[in-house]
Amino acid sequence: MTPLQIALIVVLVIVFVVGIITYFMRGKYYDQIDVLDQKKKEVFNQAPQNELEEVRELSLTGQSSELRDQFEKKWHEIESVNYPKLENYLYEAEQATDRYRLNESKKNQEYAEQMIEELEKETNNLSAALKELIEREQANLEKIDKIKQRYHEVRKSLLAYSFSFGPASESFEEKLNLMEEDFTEFSEYTVSGDHEEAKQVIKRLADSIQETEEQMDRVPDLLTKINEEYQADIEDLQQGYAQMIEHNYIFPDDYISGDIEQLAEQKNQILESIRLLDLEAANEYMDLIARNIDQVYEKMELEISSEIKVKELLEDNKQAIYYLRDETRRLLALENRLAQSYILYHNEKEKLELMENQLIEAIKEYEVIEEKISEQSIAYSIAHSRAHYLFKKLEKLNSEKDSLAQSLIDYRKEELIYKEEMHAMEEAMYDMKRALENQRLPGLPDDYLELFFSATDRIEKLAEELAQTKVALVTVRKSHQIAEEDVIQLSRMTEEIIDQINLIERSSQRLYRFKDEHKGILETIRYSESLFNDDYDYYTSLRLLKEKLENVAPGVYSEILNDYEKEKEL
Repeated sequence: MTPLQIALIVVLVIVFVVGIITYFMRGKYYDQIDVLDQKKKEVFNQAPQNELEEVRELSLTGQSSELRDQFEKKWHEIESVNYPKLENYLYEAEQATDRYRLNESKKNQEYAEQMIEELEKETNNLSAALKELIEREQANLEKIDKIKQRYHEVRKSLLAYSFSFGPASESFEEKLNLMEEDFTEFSEYTVSGDHEEAKQVIKRLADSIQETEEQMDRVPDLLTKINEEYQADIEDLQQGYAQMIEHNYIFPDDYISGDIEQLAEQKNQILESIRLLDLEAANEYMDLIARNIDQVYEKMELEISSEIKVKELLEDNKQAIYYLRDETRRLLALENRLAQSYILYHNEKEKLELMENQLIEAIKEYEVIEEKISEQSIAYSIAHSRAHYLFKKLEKLNSEKDSLAQSLIDYRKEELIYKEEMHAMEEAMYDMKRALENQRLPGLPDDYLELFFSATDRIEKLAEELAQTKVALVTVRKSHQIAEEDVIQLSRMTEEIIDQINLIERSSQRLYRFKDEHKGILETIRYSESLFNDDYDYYTSLRLLKEKLENVAPGVYSEILNDYEKEKEL
C-alpha cells in the first residue's frame, strides 16, 4: 500500500471513532436533559396552588392584605418569568445537542440546574409563608392567650405585693394599663383581618411583659439594699460625724457634712430611677453611692488613725531634734578644734552653720504643729502629713551630719596615714641604701644618685609640711604623691642594680671558662670590669658579657638568668 492509502485509512478510522464517541456523548447529554426536565416537573408539582386559593378566600386587611398581594406578585413572577426561563434553557440545551454543540448544551444544562435549585427554594419559601399567613390568626390567638396568662400573674403579684415595689408600683400599673390597650388593639386587628399588625402587637406585648417580669424581680432587692443597707450607712456616718465634731475632731476643708447630704440626694436619685423603672440608671447610682460612702468612711477613719500616728511621729521628731542639736554642737566644737590644726578645705564651717539654721527652722515647725494640735486647730491628717514631711527633713539633716562628721574625722585619719607612709618611705630609703652597701660597689650611677637625693629632699619636704602648726592636707597630698613616685622608681632602680651586679658576677665566671677555646674573651672581661669599677656603668658591663656569652655559647645566659630568678623566689 502506498503512503497515501495508509494516511487515508488512518483518517477514516479517526473519523469513525470520533463519530462513535460523539454519538454516545449525545445520548448521555439527552439523558441529562431528561433528568433536568423531570426535576422541573417535580418543582412545578410543588407549586402552592391550594395555599394561594385559600389565602385569596381569606378576609384580610392592612398589612396582612399587603402581604397577600406580595405573595401573589411573587407567584406571578415565578410562573410567568422564571418557569419560562427554565423551559428556554432546557430547549436550548436540547437544540445544541441536536447540532452537536455539546459545550453549548452543557452550559445551558448548568444554567437550567441552577435555575431549578432557585425555583425550588423560592417555591418552598413561598409555600411556607402562605401557610404561615393562613395559620396566622390561630397562632396569634394561641400566643395572646399565653401572654394574657402572664399578664394576669403580673397584675396579681402587683396587687398582692405592692408594698415591695415602693415608688415603682405606679409605673408598673401604668405599664399594665398600656398592655390592656394593646390587648384591645390586638382584638381590633384580628377582627378586621389584619393578622400581620396583630402579630406586631403580640411581639410588643411579649417584650413588655418580659421586661415587666424582670423588673418586678429586681426592684424589691434594689429597694431593700437602698432602704436598709445604704440608709443604715448614711445614718451611721451622720452619727459618727456628729460624735467626732463633739470630740473636737477637725476635717480638712470640712466637706464631710456636705458629702453626707449628697449621699441622701443620691439615695433619692436612686428611688426616682426605680420609680421610673430606669433600673440601669439606678444600678449606676448605687455603684456611685457605694463608692462615696466608702470615701466618707475613709476620711473619718483617716482622722481617727492620724490622731495616734501624729502623736507618735511628733515624739520621734522631738527625739530627732534633741539628737541633731547635740550632734551639731559637738561637730561645731570639733570643727573649731580641727581648724586650729588643719586648713579645712570642704567648707565645713559654712555647712555646719547652714545645718544649724535648718535645725532651727525644723524646731519652729515642730512647735507650730504641736501648738496647733494642742489648740485643736488643725486636722490630725494634715498634722500627720506635716510631721511626716518634717521627719523626712530631719532624716536628711542627719545624713548630712554623718557625712560632715566623717569629713572632719578624715582630716586626722589622712594625716596619720601620710605620716605612716612617710616613715615607710624613709625606712625604704634606708633599706635600699643598706642593700647597695652590702654589695660593696665601687660607686653608683649619676642618674641613681640624682634620684636618690631628689627622693630624700621630697620626703624631708613632706615631713616639714606635716609638722606645720596648721597642716594643709591638699599640699601634703601632692607632696606625698611626688615623693611616693620617686621612692617607687628608686626601688625599681635599686633592684635593677642589684640584679645587674649578681648577673655580672655569674656571667663573668661562666664566660671565663671559655677563655682557651675562643679569642677575645679575656679582653671582654677586662673591658666589662673597667666599666664596672671606673664608670659604674653596670648595665653596659652586663650587656657586653651577655652578648659575648650568646656568641660563644648560645643559651647559657638564659640558664644563668633562670637560675638567678629561681633563687630570688626562694
